[in-house]
Amino acid sequence: MRCSFLRYLALALVAGCTAEAPRTRAASALVPALQASAPPARVVAVTFDDLPWARTGGYDEARLAELTADLVRRIRGAGIPALGFVNEQKLEAAPGREALLRRWVDAGLELGNHTYSHRSFWTTPREQYQADVLKGERVTRRLMAARGTRPRFFRHPFLNTGPDLANKEAFERFLAANGYRVAPVTIDNEDYLYALAYDRAMARHDSAAMRRLGADYVRYMDTTFAFYEALSRRLLGREPAQVLLLHANALNADYLNELAAMMRRRGYTFAPLDRVLRDPAYRQPDRYTGRRGLSWLQRWAITRGAHPGVEPAISPWVAEASAPDR
Repeated sequence: MRCSFLRYLALALVAGCTAEAPRTRAASALVPALQASAPPARVVAVTFDDLPWARTGGYDEARLAELTADLVRRIRGAGIPALGFVNEQKLEAAPGREALLRRWVDAGLELGNHTYSHRSFWTTPREQYQADVLKGERVTRRLMAARGTRPRFFRHPFLNTGPDLANKEAFERFLAANGYRVAPVTIDNEDYLYALAYDRAMARHDSAAMRRLGADYVRYMDTTFAFYEALSRRLLGREPAQVLLLHANALNADYLNELAAMMRRRGYTFAPLDRVLRDPAYRQPDRYTGRRGLSWLQRWAITRGAHPGVEPAISPWVAEASAPDR
């Protein structure tokens, strides 16, 4: 999730950077050979937040079922071992919504815990936040038990990991005691703003606007991947296996094939989250506890006192189309 202070922080850190020394002739001579070599293999875990559906307003239950079926079918068709994070409060809004989650489980996809009511840890006392986690696993745990498994991963709403380091660490001990592991995110983005504009275009039956939004969304995600790949190399000296955050929405249901094709063009293969987290990069210390949610790559940078970068912005016309009170 983008935070406005990152631009200020990035500028402040840039001021302390020294200029790079000129390359020697020997180093310059290596460039053609390095460019000719095969790029390193890239791996990404694809995760979806806010199941059973991110924004349920404006959709009747039959349409939600149709969209969920479309999203799950495209996930499976693309060969993506996706993991979906559930807010179980949404199941109470209408009868039959449990069936939306069952589609994921029946397709062999994993479900995780995203709290019951999508509270922010920044404003919620830890005891209440922990209770919301336990309340948010009842249906998910039952559905997965029927398949011989259980929820293993927890995703913080808003990617906020707590108001201070003591609460953050205490909560992580609570998660471990209840069989959960934090699901980090390295490829963060603002797909939810594109999705809001897309929902609005859909509601007014504006297919041209929907196509324009979909095309610009894939372009924006391409530049977002490039940003985090570059940050990875600068921070770690390599690109780790990445974790992509998306949301369950109509935009991703309609454009998942194009999004998967973009990732493949960048050299990515898809892997389940547990396999991605075996990468030693995920043992990096993370002491960031600010109000805004950030990519773990940016958290690791801030923890080290390094430059966190300034991630790509959405197109101005998309920001206008997704602005409040439209």
